[in-house]
Amino acid sequence: MKSLKWMRIVIFLISFIYLEPSFSQTEWALKKDKDGIKVFTGKLTDSKFNAIKVSCNLNGNLSSLATLLLQPILQPEWVIATKTSKLLKQLAPNHIYYYNIATMPWPLSNRDMVIDLKIIQDSITKKMTVTANTIENVLPNFKGLERIPFTNATWEVTPTGANSIHVEYFLKINPGGGIPPWIVNMFIAKAPFESFDNLSRIIQEKRFQNQKIDFIRN
Repeated sequence: MKSLKWMRIVIFLISFIYLEPSFSQTEWALKKDKDGIKVFTGKLTDSKFNAIKVSCNLNGNLSSLATLLLQPILQPEWVIATKTSKLLKQLAPNHIYYYNIATMPWPLSNRDMVIDLKIIQDSITKKMTVTANTIENVLPNFKGLERIPFTNATWEVTPTGANSIHVEYFLKINPGGGIPPWIVNMFIAKAPFESFDNLSRIIQEKRFQNQKIDFIRN
């Protein structure tokens, strides 16, 4: 029962947040390979928490994924353990702040965070890069919730066909709250796999297919 409780904790802590480009030097170890979704972990020199890398192909175009990511209200449909997620501010068509709350098993408090998400595209290669990082001083801390101190991530998305894309997703996180790194590292591959498994299905729904966004060339 204790291992199940800690697994549920980690499912939230590593389920959807994002990373920085310094991971090019990380040595990745494959931890899960199922249904076309590969999950890797890598040791970091500046953190006791392992990094995550996910590699997969999705049936949809660049705008399909961008449309989904720019609607944080939809995160409970695919991101594991998300209780609620909402848009805070639309800074530009490709740039938002959003707020997220996720459930944690007793006796831990639910966690929350404010994420700065931005999407850019290389005009020549069409490669789309999504960054999403925690930011401070946007909302006060709320009673009964523990604010995640640091998450940092990147999606690198490349078109591979008329309606197919390849995703490389990276994650770096410090969950805070005194949770031992060895506990997080033990279950670190489970949550990303489940979230991307959900994503691979939802992106094929009619509401996300054949999307067009002004700032994205499919």
